[in-house]
Amino acid sequence: MLRFFFRKPTDPAVTRHYQAAVAQARQPTFYQKFGVADTVEGRFEMVVFHVCALIDRLRDGNGALTDHGQALFDAFVADMEDNLRTIGIGDMSVPKTMKKIGSAFYGRFDAYRAAARRGDRAGLAAAIARNVFGDESGRAGSRECLALADYYVALTAAAPAAIDGPAAPLPDPDDFAPRTPADASEAAFAEVGR
Repeated sequence: MLRFFFRKPTDPAVTRHYQAAVAQARQPTFYQKFGVADTVEGRFEMVVFHVCALIDRLRDGNGALTDHGQALFDAFVADMEDNLRTIGIGDMSVPKTMKKIGSAFYGRFDAYRAAARRGDRAGLAAAIARNVFGDESGRAGSRECLALADYYVALTAAAPAAIDGPAAPLPDPDDFAPRTPADASEAAFAEVGR
């Protein structure tokens, strides 16, 4: 409990980058066009998804997490802990719940990072299907999962290699949103009308 009150203040640059990741994760596009569930779990998955991509860039030449990467992870942990307390999770349950959240984060981080590093689009889509959509079966090849895999790669590439200044602009998720057959026919109709 005392750790909650005497927590070391977060670097303002780290806070800016973390808040940018959370704001990006809340974009309606993910819930309306990618099919992510607009629930507490779905929103948690999208925050983890974005923070994983940003932290992946914050590594040194040997692949070890830099101080900025650790600070960004710490900001995520502090935010999750604050949210648990806000929704009324009792002090005795918070450490156990945080342990589960930390385990979930590292599992997702390892899966996303390994597939992205290999350039394995299908493997990344499968990890997204498992984690974001809770689906072990055939969803990995879906347009939504493949589009999120492409977005994740772009997000990692756009993430800054250091957190010193303002948050870097992140890719627009609408640019990666899967197109429905209705979207394709509307585009074709608009093209014919020119």
